[in-house]
Amino acid sequence: MTQNEDLLVIPDDWRATLHPRRGGTPGPPLALVPDAVSTVRRWVEQTRDEIDYLLDHRSSRTELVESARAYLRGEANPQGAAVLAAVFAAEWRLRDDHEYGKEPFAVFADAWIAEHGLVFAAVAAVELSGVFVDGYSWEGREHGRHLRIRRLDKQDSGHNRGLDCLDRVAGRVRAFLAAADEPEYRRAVEALGERRHDGMRRLAAAYLAPTQTQWVDELCATLPDLQPHTWMMVLRTMGSADHLATLLDTQRGWHWLDGRPGVLSTAVDGVGPALAPTLATVADEETEIGRDPYELLRALGVLATDEAFRLLVDRLDRPRAHRAVIETARHFPERTLRLLGEAAVSGPAPIASYALRLLRDHVAARPDVTAAVLPRLPAKVREVVESIDERAAGWAPEAPVESLPRLLVEPPWTRGHAGFKRVTVKGLQPLTGGVPGEPEERAAARALVPLALGKVGPQRFKAEAALRRIAAAEGDEMVLEVAGEYGAKAAKAAGALLAADPLEDLPAEMPRRPVWRDPYLLPQVLLRENGLALPADAVDHIVTMLAISTPDKPYAGLDVVREICDPASLAGLAWRLFELSGLREQDFDAKGNYWVLTALGLFGDDETARRLAPVIQAWPGDGGHHKAVRGLDTLLAIGTEVALMHLHGIATRTRYKGLARQAQERLDSLAEDLGLSAEQLGDRLVPDFGLDESGGLFLDYGPRGFTVGFDEQLRPYVTDDTGGRRATLPKPGARDDRELAPAAHKRFAALKKDVRTVAAQQLRRFEHAMVAQRRWTAGEFRGLIVEHPLVRHVARRLVWITDDGRTFRVAEDRTLADLQDGELTLADPTRVGVAHPLHLPGSLESWAGVFDDYEISQPFPQLDRPTYALTGRERASTELERFHDITVPVGRLLGMERRGWLRGDAEDEGVQVGVRRELPGDRTVVIDIAPGIVVGDLDHRPEQRVVRVRLTRRADSRPLPFSEPDAITASEILADIVWLTTA
Repeated sequence: MTQNEDLLVIPDDWRATLHPRRGGTPGPPLALVPDAVSTVRRWVEQTRDEIDYLLDHRSSRTELVESARAYLRGEANPQGAAVLAAVFAAEWRLRDDHEYGKEPFAVFADAWIAEHGLVFAAVAAVELSGVFVDGYSWEGREHGRHLRIRRLDKQDSGHNRGLDCLDRVAGRVRAFLAAADEPEYRRAVEALGERRHDGMRRLAAAYLAPTQTQWVDELCATLPDLQPHTWMMVLRTMGSADHLATLLDTQRGWHWLDGRPGVLSTAVDGVGPALAPTLATVADEETEIGRDPYELLRALGVLATDEAFRLLVDRLDRPRAHRAVIETARHFPERTLRLLGEAAVSGPAPIASYALRLLRDHVAARPDVTAAVLPRLPAKVREVVESIDERAAGWAPEAPVESLPRLLVEPPWTRGHAGFKRVTVKGLQPLTGGVPGEPEERAAARALVPLALGKVGPQRFKAEAALRRIAAAEGDEMVLEVAGEYGAKAAKAAGALLAADPLEDLPAEMPRRPVWRDPYLLPQVLLRENGLALPADAVDHIVTMLAISTPDKPYAGLDVVREICDPASLAGLAWRLFELSGLREQDFDAKGNYWVLTALGLFGDDETARRLAPVIQAWPGDGGHHKAVRGLDTLLAIGTEVALMHLHGIATRTRYKGLARQAQERLDSLAEDLGLSAEQLGDRLVPDFGLDESGGLFLDYGPRGFTVGFDEQLRPYVTDDTGGRRATLPKPGARDDRELAPAAHKRFAALKKDVRTVAAQQLRRFEHAMVAQRRWTAGEFRGLIVEHPLVRHVARRLVWITDDGRTFRVAEDRTLADLQDGELTLADPTRVGVAHPLHLPGSLESWAGVFDDYEISQPFPQLDRPTYALTGRERASTELERFHDITVPVGRLLGMERRGWLRGDAEDEGVQVGVRRELPGDRTVVIDIAPGIVVGDLDHRPEQRVVRVRLTRRADSRPLPFSEPDAITASEILADIVWLTTA
């Protein structure tokens, strides 16, 4: 190859801001500003009153005042010129006057050179480093005024405009010095040497003439504490690895390498490859605090050494590194090929995987380089390059850009777009009635028009989207005709709505792009049609769509994305965004990144819900309650059976009561929307998990297979081809199918995880149904229980009872069998429930015998459940005195919560003095205890005394007799209290 890949070349776009050094990379072409002298003179004339005020002030330093007056008289006084430049900078900041442009301080350098020559300008720049204008007074004026001119010291603020002025003036002078002829440069250096009287002037002199290495050596060795502007001058003065090493021992603030334009490029030009470790460290620090590290990472490629490029490749798992590698590959294709191949062979995961993907793209883009370099590569790297297509099979090839919709190539926010204006028609009320027999779509459109043209907000956004869907299916004419029923204004507004492009509906200001949002760190998004991957830029456009979406108003373009992209890869994209955003961490509540939860709701699937649910439950423990509540909305938005199952699980199992209440409120709202009770919704929240009609699942390993079954606790097991039962599924072996077996093993692992989540919940639900004597209609019983592929495993292990007293079980073939194994049928009006032992006074033993004969284990105590009865005296009483004054361990009281009891509210000093069980019909059983449970210190009072057991009306705590509860409820209450008091 003809290109020298060991030559450090400053990129063209860096040269525009480079502070050139004599003998180094040249900066941009130089030319003096033609009217610089007249510009400075005009300013002096306009501001002469302020200048004189400062020069006359008693606090101003005499030598600086005298120099300024001399310069105003026309003498060539460099110090006086510097004073006037400092005054200009101070006044410019005070008045925010942009007549002279944005920070136009460099004009002084051009004026000095034009009027007095380069040597004068260099000396004036050094003198400027020591001048400071400060003090402030309004004195009844429209503008305040500065009070004095003095010498700059190290305590002065780095935000002072004098330092801004020095930065720009000295930078301009340095550029002219770098390009000057040798005699003039020598005269300038000699003049600068005579002005190195203090630390600031020594710094300025070394910066202006960095070829004077002894000045730079002295500067680095004796550097005082500096403000950011002056520290950046030092960074642009370094000229060797020794300078860097000296400064690394004494200085901090290396993030200023990327502090303002020209610092990084100048440091790279001055120090060279030795700067690489520092650049890598600073890039890591910048990434950690959310700043963009791209230029720092890019600099590692610019340095043109293997060591520097390896540091870049080592960061492929961090934001912006991929983009820097791609940029480096344009200039150093051989090094890129070698070192990406090296990383693909020996790099840690996921660096090796990322390197392999980049290497595949590089090989495809530069076959000439590959052919030339391949013979010189180490054997292992050469093998990787030669088999790149096979090795990178995990990365799908990219779809051609021309095959993608414009939305994914050139979305509206990347070009001038028409904007989106909503027309509101006030006072529209939904029309009632309609035409008998008219299509549902027309009636729906009539109901939507007032909402779609009403007040801007979530309700309108949803109505707009629904109305557009109807128009797309039925035609605009039908919608406009219905809108016309509301009047001409409504018809016109509806026409405007349908004519507007929803893709143009963008926020007034696009969101700021966080550093972590690097498309190269995201998983590939595949197309449904051909399995090709979207290019990184297209994926980034999808992320932008997600970032501008809200739960109430998702961006319309996401419908296009869902239509053409593989759902699983979209779910993977959303989860990776969640991980990168930092929102997952318990101690990081990044409100600006909440849109990633919206993304999970829009693209998430069952696996998303499985992974998100435990994260949501952990958040409240570290102050993340509000974040957790948003997570509940995400599960609701995913909306699959598995997602709702996890939402229900949080409502019933989490230890954080506030979160449980929020989850239950969402389930109650969903039930209300569906016209169901909470219990009826619970019946419908049990996923089928992909089980077959028999309630099992065949796992295909190729030459062998396994069938999934469930025991009485809904624990899955497998049976092999011989009927042998295994608690776990064996790992795929060498003889098993390479694709089928791993997929089946993964499927069983996911099934075990899912069923574990729902199993205990279902068993409690049916036990509660038995105790509460809940009833299902025959249709509900058949459709939601017997025919459900998972729930039927519980159903067939219980005895059931109808309202008219008939009892039965569910047989293996899903028929209903009575005590004599005769088939029983249920008519539609029949209602069915789980039989309680007290329902079976004459058949309990017989049913127990049937279950023993068939070896049917029960999921919870039913046929062998102990029962209890109140005495006649107790039924007439409001208290159960037989349990009074019994001492119980505090652990037993806490265990009552698992049996459905609730601890009382904390009273004085955080003490809970009772537990209660709420019964139907506004009744509550209360167990009063003493001395009470100390919240947060359960071991403080390890024993508690039962003071009394009483029945009250929940509304007003009025005592009620125990004759109120029915026999089954009374038995269950007694069973709980007996368990409590017989520890």
